[in-house]
Amino acid sequence: MDDTHRAEHILQLLVRQGRVAVEELSRELGVNGSTIRRDLEKLERQNLLRRVHGGAVAADALSYTAYAHELSFQANLNKQAGAKTQIALAAMQLIQPADTIAISPGTTTTQLARALRHSPPRPLTVVTTAVNVAMELAGVRELNLVLSGGFLLPDFFALAGPLAEQSLRELYVSTAFIGVTGLSTEHGLTGPNQLEALTYRATIERARRVVVLADSTKLGTVALFRIAPLPAVHTLITDATATEAQLAPLRAAGLEIIVAAEF
Repeated sequence: MDDTHRAEHILQLLVRQGRVAVEELSRELGVNGSTIRRDLEKLERQNLLRRVHGGAVAADALSYTAYAHELSFQANLNKQAGAKTQIALAAMQLIQPADTIAISPGTTTTQLARALRHSPPRPLTVVTTAVNVAMELAGVRELNLVLSGGFLLPDFFALAGPLAEQSLRELYVSTAFIGVTGLSTEHGLTGPNQLEALTYRATIERARRVVVLADSTKLGTVALFRIAPLPAVHTLITDATATEAQLAPLRAAGLEIIVAAEF
């Protein structure tokens, strides 16, 4: 396995596990510890991980996290964390080099941004209304980043309002990855904030394909504000704890459903 493939393997493990060990990597990849340590040093210089005694951990959270600990974002990020990582890795498989995609605000979509930071298809263009998603992806090689304007909703780092909607209406993307609070056959996509719901709607209208990222706790749930009806969605990616009772009505309504594999 060459340097590039070793680096990709290490970064994928960090996305899944949050930590890697030199001895384990050496055994798994069939190279000596000195080679692994050089790999880790190189990745650290690219700010993709942080070396610690005996291995490495995922890169320190970016500067916005200092503000997140007192907000609902951090609490939600920790809920269903394993499921959200599974969903993000499954979503990565739908992204091809030269794609233009949109990533909405949200904690599951944040995990997608983190996965892309470690191993993006290149080149790639990402449109987002989430300040933290933009910060996750800032500086990634061969990744063009488009951030809308708008009024900041600080709990989820979301840009919303007329300026954000106007910006989105000037753009077209191949795929929009949308995180929601609720998804149901009767009420479609729903969220807790009216301004954000309108921004999500504008994003969906400018995408050829709409992919909802939602763990099983969101299925059948209805939040306060409607974002879009269910027929606006093409694909749902959910986690392996979703039940057939939850999925059957969505499948009958015409959604393609991808159940992310456990790791």
